[in-house]
Order: sequence, then C-alpha cells, then structure tokens
Amino acid sequence: MRITRRKLLQLGALGTMGMMTNGLQAGGAAGEVPLNEGRTPHDWLRKRQRIYWYDQYALNEQETAFANYDPDRIAAELKTVGADIVAVYAANQFSVAYYPSKVWPMHPNLKGRDYFGEVSSRLKAQGQKVIGYINWLESRHPEWYVVPLGGEKQQEFPLASWAQPDNPDWRVQNVPGGKWRFACINSPRREQVLAVAREIIEGYHPDGFHLDMCFNDCVCVCDYCRPSLERICGTKDITMEAVHAHWREFVDWRNECSASLVGEVSAILRENGVFSAHNGQNPLWLSPIYGFDRNLLPHLDPYVSEIFYDLHTADITMRWHQAIGKPSCMLVTGTSPSHAHLSIPLQAWQVSAACAKANGCSILGPCGVGAYPDTTSSKRLLDTVRQGLDFFMEDADLHDGAHPAAKVALVFSWATRKYFREGRLDWSQELDGWSRVLIEEHIPFEIVVAEDIQSAEELQRYRLVILPNTAFLSDACCTVLTAYVRAGGGVLATGETSLGDERGFDRDDFALGALFGVTRKGTTEGTFAVEGPLEPEPAAGVFQQVAATGQALSLRLATDPAGPVAGGPDPFPMAPTEWPVAVVQKTGQGQALYVAFGLGRYYVLQTLTHARDRMVRYLDLLLPERPLKVEAPRHLEVNVWHQETPERFILHLANRTPLAHDMTKIHEIAPVCDVRLEIENPYPAARVAFRGAEGTAAMDGNKIAVTIPRMEVYAAVLIETNATT
Repeated sequence: MRITRRKLLQLGALGTMGMMTNGLQAGGAAGEVPLNEGRTPHDWLRKRQRIYWYDQYALNEQETAFANYDPDRIAAELKTVGADIVAVYAANQFSVAYYPSKVWPMHPNLKGRDYFGEVSSRLKAQGQKVIGYINWLESRHPEWYVVPLGGEKQQEFPLASWAQPDNPDWRVQNVPGGKWRFACINSPRREQVLAVAREIIEGYHPDGFHLDMCFNDCVCVCDYCRPSLERICGTKDITMEAVHAHWREFVDWRNECSASLVGEVSAILRENGVFSAHNGQNPLWLSPIYGFDRNLLPHLDPYVSEIFYDLHTADITMRWHQAIGKPSCMLVTGTSPSHAHLSIPLQAWQVSAACAKANGCSILGPCGVGAYPDTTSSKRLLDTVRQGLDFFMEDADLHDGAHPAAKVALVFSWATRKYFREGRLDWSQELDGWSRVLIEEHIPFEIVVAEDIQSAEELQRYRLVILPNTAFLSDACCTVLTAYVRAGGGVLATGETSLGDERGFDRDDFALGALFGVTRKGTTEGTFAVEGPLEPEPAAGVFQQVAATGQALSLRLATDPAGPVAGGPDPFPMAPTEWPVAVVQKTGQGQALYVAFGLGRYYVLQTLTHARDRMVRYLDLLLPERPLKVEAPRHLEVNVWHQETPERFILHLANRTPLAHDMTKIHEIAPVCDVRLEIENPYPAARVAFRGAEGTAAMDGNKIAVTIPRMEVYAAVLIETNATT
C-alpha cells in the first residue's frame, strides 16, 4: 500500500483515531509484552539482502487476469532481478485466493490452478526464499466493515458475476481498483485470517509470512466495538469528545487489540518455524490509532516499513529500526504515481540504496510495483530493479556486525507516541525537524528509545541527548537523564518534555524542571514572535509559559492584537514579555537547554531558515566542538558506524540530492565535489581506505583529515586499526 507523507501529516494534524479493536482484551492499562532481546532462528535476516515484493493484483471481475500465467517464466524473471527473498501473493487485495482455499473463494480466472503453490515452489527450487502474502482488506462481508464514528458507511458494490449470493463467504463484490474495504479487527474476519494463515503455512511451508493493511484511521462504532467503547467512555453516546476525554484508556484498548491479532498470527508462524514479516508501517509518522505500538515487537522478526516516497523519512525510520533492535526491511515504494507498473528511475533507486547502506538497512526492495493482471512484467521495470538491488549489495561486508557509533542521541518514546493528546503528532513533527537539521548539519546521530534507557552509564558515549517534545517519560528515565547531565552530558529538550508519565497521566509540572531550570506557569497555542540575534523572528506552536531559574537566552515578544496584516502566521512583534523562549542551566559537570515550544516542528512545517539557524545555535551551544567536521553540501548525509570484525570505523556518505523529498523526480544525480571531513582518530595508529570514491587522508595529532575530490551517489571512508606499525 502507499500512504504519502502529506497524508501522514494531515492525519497527524487532525489527530485521527482509530478503528479495529479486539473486545476480548478491552479496557485497562496496557500490559507490556516482554521483548525478546536474544537471537532468533531467523538471525540471518540481519545480513544484507534483496527482497522483491511481487505484487500480483487482479480485480475480482477482470477478464485479463492470469491470461498469460506461466509459473516457469515468472520464476525465471524473479531470478534475474537477483532477489534473495520474494513475497508471493496468496490472495488478491480483496481476499480472493490464488490457491485452492477452504476458507476464501478462489479467483475463477485461475481455473483451478494453484498460483501460489506453483510459483513459490519454483522460487524455492532455484534457491530463493518465499514470503506468503495476504491482505486484511475484504470484499465479501459488508457486515464486518468498519463503521466510522461521525462518517459514512463504506460503500458496497454489486456482486461479481461469479459470486454465490446464497453463500456469505462467496458474496464477492466487484470492487474497483484502489477502493479499500476495511473490515473491523473485532469482527469474525479475525478468525478467517487466522484460518487462512494456518492453511498457507501448514500447506505450503513458506519461509516467511506477511499480513498487510491491518489498520485504519477512524474510531469504529460497529456492533463489535461499541460495547467496549461504551464502557471506556462511560456512556452510550459515543462522540469524538467522549473518546478524547478517555484517550488514555481508548488508545490502550486499541493497541492491545492490534497486538493480540498480530500475536495470534505470529504464534502460528512460530509453531512452524516461519518468520513473521507483517507490515509494521511507520510508527514514527502515524497516530497511535493505527495500532502499531511496542507490544507488536515480540511478534515481528524483521521490521517491515514501506516509506521510500520521502528519503528523509525513510532514513529516520531505518535509524529507528536500529534502536528497536530489529533487522531493517525497507520497501521502496518504487512506482511512479498513478502508474503501478512503471518503476521509479534508476537514479532514484541508487539514491535509495545509498541511504539504505548508510543507515544500516538489512533488506531492501520494491513494493507497489509488480506484474500486470495477466502476470507479465515490464522488462524495463525488471532491469531497473535489478540494477538498483545490485548497487545496494555492493560493499555488503561493511554491514555485517556493524553498529551506529554517533555521539548524539535523538530520543523516541513509545509512551509519548501513544498518549500524546488526542493522537496529535506534534512530537513526531518535532523529532522530524531536529533529525533534518542534524543531517543537514552533518551531525551523526542515533535514535534511542526512552523506555529502554536504564542507566546514565548507557548514555555516557553520547555528548548530547535531544528530547524532541518527549512529553511522557517515567520518573526512572528522568532520574537517569539528570544523572547523565551531572556527569558531564548535555541535554536539549523542547515543548512538553516530561509533562506526563509513562502510563499516560499528566503531571502538573515538568518532571525535569529542576534540570531545565524552569517551572511551568501556563500554556498558549498560536503564532507569536521571539527575540532574535538581529531582529524579532516569527514562530508558532504550543508555547509553555515558564518561570526560569536558569539563564534565559531569549524572550517571547508580545504581538499586535489586531492580528497579521496579510493573514496567516505573520505576527507583528512588539514589546518583550516575561516568558523565556529558551533557558540554559548548568548542573554538575553538564548542562541542559530547554526550548519552550516545538521549534523543530515549526521548522519542518514552515522550512524557514531563521528557525533552522536558531536550532543550530542551540546545538552549537551544547556541542561547541563537533565530533565530526564536514565541509559539503547540506544534502550529503554522513553516518559513523563501528565494526568489530574486522576492527574499524566506517563513515558512510550518501548523496541524497536536493530532490530527496520527491523520489519520482530524481532523474539525474549531480556529483558532490571537494568533500572535507575531520574526525577524531579512534586508534593510536590508523590507516584510511576508501570505497566508492578516491580520496586522501592526513593524520594531525589525534585528528584525521579526509578529502574526497569527487563522489557520485555513495562512498565509504574506512578507518582501520594499524596496530602492527
């Protein structure tokens, strides 16, 4: 499936909420499922490899479907693209089976042939691993459909010509392409999906299994959900206001239901030694209403995300995969808009592959492209994908056993994602803004999970920890952060950080207020102005009015009550107020800097350079000596990784190009010239080697200076120990 980044931002801004939930586990606070930190039988998924999502869509009523079906040809084509893993459809997007199922009706155009069995067995015979694919979407049981609160029921369509009206499981509708029919997660649909999963796993023994599209973005008030909603909200009159008023209980219930379904499917897989590769989507960018929370992690082997329409968003998702400890499987939404069988240009593939290599992606491949309904594939598509995947596999030895080695940590919090008021994505946009500036400033960083931080010692290797509107933090985490700063660390926090606890309860004041040097006095939301180095600067967002015991770096300015002259977010600044915009305070050997609004969110939504410059000033205050100095265009991404065998540090350089926000428009990659790097020498004696580009290196005391005259899409600088000299 494909969700554009614009759609994600719209969903977040609207605080969209959720849907399909399991009444079996309704109510109460969510119980954390213990995470499996150990190795699994599927640890081979951590190796770099290629995946091909062989999308075989066929409408329920389509004469051309399977007209040129030849499993030998299909297997041969999928061999040529070089894929190590192939996802094969066991059903179409409307739950019509491509094999002789006892649960779902079979597509009539197959005329009884076992598409899934014939294709998957040939792929296995030629050494490729197979994922069996099914979709949550439905086209037979409208009584199972989601019923959106305050919205219209999902449209029903006429029955297909081959449907059996008297058999409920064969009342197949003639659903047009692109029309998604969502079934409620609490409906009998759940039992059918479990039965189909078992039927496929036990009948065909694929290597992996994928359940797709198991989400929705509304509050479902169908007969299966309503009893639990009435109990949660304490009323039979279910309104958005009532759901918002009981958001904590509602979102706990919603996420428990999703985790229980995925857990039940994965239990069948685990019984049979099959790895689970369900679509985990993109929790960094989606409201918790979608149901992807921490309790899913034990039920997933790789974490599969489909997000390559925006390269930066993909970069951060891959870093997040590292933080949660899952093999990173990134699906390139590799199709041109509205043309499901045309690949993105090769140059876009190369840029995607370069960033995947730089961000530790284990498994890369296309999604959203595949065969025509008659099962033939575009020759240009196959060739383009092959070249892109070949490029990804170059220098695979730099991936094995490597781990991020940055000096800056950007914090992600499951509790903040889950409990942020009404499902708003202020925290996500704030994390997005800071990550963009860090990459543009060539400051390597890692994502760390707040709930996984156990001690100040774990944070000691970081010189700076950034808390981007991390609203919900436990007392224990706040104690660790304070100890980290006392020992010499730096913390940069914004907005509502620590105003709630890990269970979703609000605090009256900042739990980290003593560390920040602030006390909360009130909150406002809207446009305002702030003191700047040259002149007043506009800003907007949720502003925390605080009294400061630390040093105030700038103040909020009053604005003309008449409002903007031209409308929009353009306030006319007037006199300073008493409210600090930023406060810095030393504690022990370290210091913390607090910003009273979502500065990163303001930057990512407005892309105004004065906001970026302010963020850079705050970073420089806490990082006066950057661990890595880079002279290069802002679109060059630089990451630092460490490998123990062989012992070396790796600087990955990825040329993201200025069009990284719109992959389909990348037709040409301009080289980056005269790149200069300076990094602290990690070894008493070191040697420097290069991959993907030529370069020179010079040692000066404990510094290594590197120059790369010209690089195309990707290069790596290898700093290796030279202990024998």
